[in-house]
Amino acid sequence: MANESTPEARLKKYKEDLAKMALSEGKQLKSPNPIDSQKSANGPTVVGVPPTTTTTPPREHIRPPQTLVSPSKAELREPMVSSRKKRGDESRTTSKSKASRNRIMMKAREKAIDGQLQDVKDRKALLELHLEKKKITKDEYDTEMKALVEEGQNLLREKAELDRALSG
Repeated sequence: MANESTPEARLKKYKEDLAKMALSEGKQLKSPNPIDSQKSANGPTVVGVPPTTTTTPPREHIRPPQTLVSPSKAELREPMVSSRKKRGDESRTTSKSKASRNRIMMKAREKAIDGQLQDVKDRKALLELHLEKKKITKDEYDTEMKALVEEGQNLLREKAELDRALSG
């Protein structure tokens, strides 16, 4: 079987492979842990009992570990950098693209106005139904109808302005 080796042997092989990969990429691997090197040199150690034969180096000389970046992670970071550059280019859009964007926004506003006009028509029909069923009085009907007519006229004016802007 392939997994017949001991965990220590597998760990040692793993560290050797990492060191080879680091050398092939031209990078330095982080320094090995002094405790691990002592453990492998002295054999298994008991937790809680410090080794008496060796001394640990002073803490001030230990540097933070250098990490390896896998090629796939480096590849994933490249589109992020290039997408940031593209966003900067978008700020320099031509007036033609701005005009087309404005035209699209006007068409969207026109569709919204159509929807609001349909809503006014539906409310008018509901108001007439309430008057027929005598759920509201004639005075309430008149005031509500006046408000609906005013809202509808404002929407029609705005739609006419948009039509002129879109056609011209």
